[in-house]
Amino acid sequence: MNNKQLTPTYQRLWNRDFTLLTIAEAVLCMSCYATIPFMPRLLLGDGDITPTAAAMTMAVFVAGIFISGFFGSWLIQRFRRNKVCFISSLCLATAIAAIPLASDFLPARVDTTWAMTALCLYAGLAFGQAKRVLSCTLLTDKTESCHRTEANYAAIWTARLTLAASPLLAGCLRPLMSATAYHMTFAAAAVTSGLLVMGVRFPFRAPDEEVHMLSTDRFLLTKGLDVAAVIALATAALGIMMTAHANTMFYASLAAGFVTAMATLKYSVVRTGRYTAAAGNACVLAALAMMAWTEGPMHMTFKPMLLGIGLGLTLSVQIYRLLAQCDHCQRSTAESTYFMASDGGLFLGIATCHMMQGGHTHAALTLAAMAAIACALGATGKRKSTPRHA
Repeated sequence: MNNKQLTPTYQRLWNRDFTLLTIAEAVLCMSCYATIPFMPRLLLGDGDITPTAAAMTMAVFVAGIFISGFFGSWLIQRFRRNKVCFISSLCLATAIAAIPLASDFLPARVDTTWAMTALCLYAGLAFGQAKRVLSCTLLTDKTESCHRTEANYAAIWTARLTLAASPLLAGCLRPLMSATAYHMTFAAAAVTSGLLVMGVRFPFRAPDEEVHMLSTDRFLLTKGLDVAAVIALATAALGIMMTAHANTMFYASLAAGFVTAMATLKYSVVRTGRYTAAAGNACVLAALAMMAWTEGPMHMTFKPMLLGIGLGLTLSVQIYRLLAQCDHCQRSTAESTYFMASDGGLFLGIATCHMMQGGHTHAALTLAAMAAIACALGATGKRKSTPRHA
C-alpha cells in the first residue's frame, strides 16, 4: 500500500489550528471515556439492577452514536459546523453532569434504570455528533489535501491513546473526589473541548441544495462494511478485556503497547507493510491466548502490552483500507465509519462483559479470532484498490 503523497506541500500539518482541534478531540474523548464506560458498574453498585439491565445502557449509548449520524449532514449544512460541534459538546457535558444527580433528584416514582438508559441515549447522540463533526469534518477542513491522510491517521491515534489514558486518569481521580465532583470535572472538560473548537476560525460555506434531514452522507461507507466488521470485532474484544481487568496496571501496560505500536508505525516499511495487519492479529491472539491459559508475573504487564501492540498495528491498517475504498469526497464518510465501528464495538464489548458470569478472556479471544479471519479474507480478496481522495 503506497502512502506517498505527491501533492506539493504549502503548509505544515501541525499548525496552530490543527493542534487546537487535536487537543479538543483528545479532551472530548477523555470526557466520554472516563465517565460513560463506568455507568454499568455505577448502577450495579446500587444493588437493585440486573447485569443485563446495566449492560443495556452501553447498547443504548451505541444506538445514540449511530442514530446521530443520520442527521449529521443536514446539521452541518444547515448550521455553522463549529457551532454544531460546540453545542453537541455542551449537550455531552450536561449528560455527564447529570450522571451522579439522577438517582438523588429524580422523583421516587421514576425508575433510575430507565432514567440512566435515557441519559445514555442522549449522551450517545451528543458524543456521536460532536466527535463526528470534529474528527471527520473540521479536522479535514483545516488540512490541505496533501496532508489529509496523515490528518485522519493522527485523529485515529489521538482517540486511541485517549482511550487508554482515560481509565488511568479515572483510577487516580476517583479515590480523591466525590462522584459529583468527578463527573463535574469531566463535564467541564467537554465544555473546554467545545471552546477550543470555537477558538478556530472557519470560513462560511454556502449549504448545498436539496439537503435531506435524514441522510447517510458523511455517515456510513457501505462499501467498507467488511473492514468495519474487522474493527468492531477487534474493539469489542478490547472492551471485554478492559472491563474484566479494571486495574491501573492493565491500563498502563495497554497504553505502553499502544505507544510502542505508534512508534513502530513511524517506519514506512511497517506502516505500509503487506503483513502489518497479520502481525498485529498474531500479537492480539497470542496475548489473549496467554491470558486465557497461563498465569504469571507478566499477566498484567507484558500480555496487555502485547495486546496493545497488536491492536495498534492491525487497527491502523484498517483506516487505510477504508480510505482506499471510498470515492471522491467520501473521506469524511470513511472516517465516520471507522469511528462508529471502533466505538460501537468497544461499548458493545463493555456491555457483553457485564452480562457474562465468566469466561471473559475466552470470549475476547473468540472475537479476536473472528476479526483476524475477516481481516485475512479482506486482504486476500481480489478487490481493486482505489487511491485515497482528498
